[in-house]
Amino acid sequence: MAPSEAPTSEMTDLTVNPTAPKGTAKRDALRANEIAVQAMWEKENVFESDAADDGKEKFIVTFPFPYSNGHLHIGHAFSLTKSVFRAQFERHMGKNVLFPFAFHCTGMPIQA
Repeated sequence: MAPSEAPTSEMTDLTVNPTAPKGTAKRDALRANEIAVQAMWEKENVFESDAADDGKEKFIVTFPFPYSNGHLHIGHAFSLTKSVFRAQFERHMGKNVLFPFAFHCTGMPIQA
């Protein structure tokens, strides 16, 4: 947000419970905001992609996840970030994007 832009109504209406125990008011306000935003995303089907043939160009992105017995390092986050960025970019360009959530053969949840 540029310094000259006014805050959104959601951020303006963000309130902190004054009776909450010391140290938890900010957390509680952020959690309430998170729940409200997630409900909006669910209602708007933000993370769903309709694969119907509606004339839009289709795009799929996958990510090679590390095995669960390996050590995570910054390279994993770097590679995943590129995939997420590309998926969002293609969505903004009007394409029908699929970035599926899946499970590895070990049963660990992954996006593949």
